[in-house]
Amino acid sequence: MGERLHHRAFVRRALRVTLLAALPSVVSCQTSRAGQGSEGALVDPAEVPPQLRSQWQALVDAQSGDPGSAAVDEAADALLEQEPPPELRAGALAAKADRQYLLGNDAEAIALADEAAGLLGAGDARPHSKAHQQLVSAIHRVLALAHTRGGDPDRALAELEQLEAWGEMERVELRGARAVALDRKGDSAAALAAFVAWRELLAEQTPDAGYAEERMHALAEHLDRPTIEALAEAAPGPDAADCLHATLGRDPGDHAPAWVSACRPLPARIGILLPRTGKLSALADGQLAAAVAAVTVLGRTRPVSVMWRDSGSTPDTARAGADRLVADGAEVIIGPVGTSNVRAAISAVGDDRFLLPGESSASARGVAPTLEERTLALINFARDQGATEVIVLTPENGYGRRVQKAEKSADLKSVKSLKFITYPSSTTSFSPIVRPHLAALRKGAALIIADALPRTDLIVRELRREQLRVRGGRVDSEGTEITVLGTGEGLSSSAIGAKHASLDGVVLAPAAHPDPSSRAFEDEYFAQQQQRPDDQALLVWRALEAAWSGASATHEPEPSLVRIQGSSLVAVKAP
Repeated sequence: MGERLHHRAFVRRALRVTLLAALPSVVSCQTSRAGQGSEGALVDPAEVPPQLRSQWQALVDAQSGDPGSAAVDEAADALLEQEPPPELRAGALAAKADRQYLLGNDAEAIALADEAAGLLGAGDARPHSKAHQQLVSAIHRVLALAHTRGGDPDRALAELEQLEAWGEMERVELRGARAVALDRKGDSAAALAAFVAWRELLAEQTPDAGYAEERMHALAEHLDRPTIEALAEAAPGPDAADCLHATLGRDPGDHAPAWVSACRPLPARIGILLPRTGKLSALADGQLAAAVAAVTVLGRTRPVSVMWRDSGSTPDTARAGADRLVADGAEVIIGPVGTSNVRAAISAVGDDRFLLPGESSASARGVAPTLEERTLALINFARDQGATEVIVLTPENGYGRRVQKAEKSADLKSVKSLKFITYPSSTTSFSPIVRPHLAALRKGAALIIADALPRTDLIVRELRREQLRVRGGRVDSEGTEITVLGTGEGLSSSAIGAKHASLDGVVLAPAAHPDPSSRAFEDEYFAQQQQRPDDQALLVWRALEAAWSGASATHEPEPSLVRIQGSSLVAVKAP
């Protein structure tokens, strides 16, 4: 019985080859558990010739004490000098190969393991003897891991595949070794997928987990979005898929494990490129105030280096500012504004760094839904509320022409009529514009006012004078209830409320509006400026928040609807 226990200990020691956690020669403290607790032995005691039992037992004892000690080589060499039979010789060579692997000598470990495998015909079909199977597995584990760390990665992958087919390697160790082999092979996409799959099985705060996360971040930086999305589709588990999506900046949600949330790329240097001079400088004070408040709030979550440059108001100044920010190491750039300025900045440094505090422009991503998308959301909402006719009022300018483009995308199956009525952008009296459509409005037509909020206020006042009242509003008035919607340009707390009671009940699809995620920013902005942020300030906040959280490359703005209720905005479910 004692002899059998010695042989079991030899099995455990021979199979306990540690999984590498770094290259080229650092070995992690994680050990393999495959084969431990086995009831067999590498060599059946009955197969050991009587005259060699003492030498064999000395080798068993040496490995049981320390498989990486010189005593293992001494005992194995003493046994080999006796010219033992092939299986016993293979066992001694396997012990020597195990030791060389543990010492980081991969070439020596591979040579010894290959010699041992040759003695057993291990490349052929699996043997039937249980002890023989364990010896073959032990040899091929050394080959797999030594090739993974310092040998041929293609050979390593083949060996790992064989061990997986035999069921002789635990899943966590198999995934880790495969990830490192693919990484060494230079297959970045497959290596990223493998490291994420490995990390999914690892415990927090372990060396292996830290190494896997380090390689995940490094590999993801060099892969394009379609490649990573394809890897996520094929991920072995939901956490692995969420991590891969997070490398693209997508928020995995509050309930995701910490390691999945950490997959999001987090820039250490953010540049702000907004106009302080030139014809666009009228925007500067509000944008600067918003940026200062946003940085104050976001800086409480984690430290980031923020760099400021004046974009000016011309393509040349925007290009120069972008060049300086990139030279300073900015990983994400907020701004500039103006289509020609954006194009100029992109021509200087590429489009992958920019996040605009507004709509997407040229090939740079923006944080605001487009005007066309917002108009379409309003048309769809009116349709879903039962309106069979929709009237859109909009100015005769570039803004109005963009509004009219929404007609091409509108689903008008249940809408009998969609009319676009334009007026000069200088119009201040809307009675002549509104009166021709009063009959349709009284019969249930919905009205969309695609214009600045102050002008929307003027139009709604005209409706009220014609004894029409806004559906959902709280203002006491008589007359027919109608659905009124708007794009709400220039939305701010000062543009709604008691002084603008006519707007009560109007549904808006603004470029930006306050919501729970912006509450801390709003409070900080008020503390600094003694007023609430408007839609343009909120766009600066949203751009910086997306950059800070690692979502700048994948932020996908969608139009959202709100209803004016007194001095507040209430969310309306989008169609």
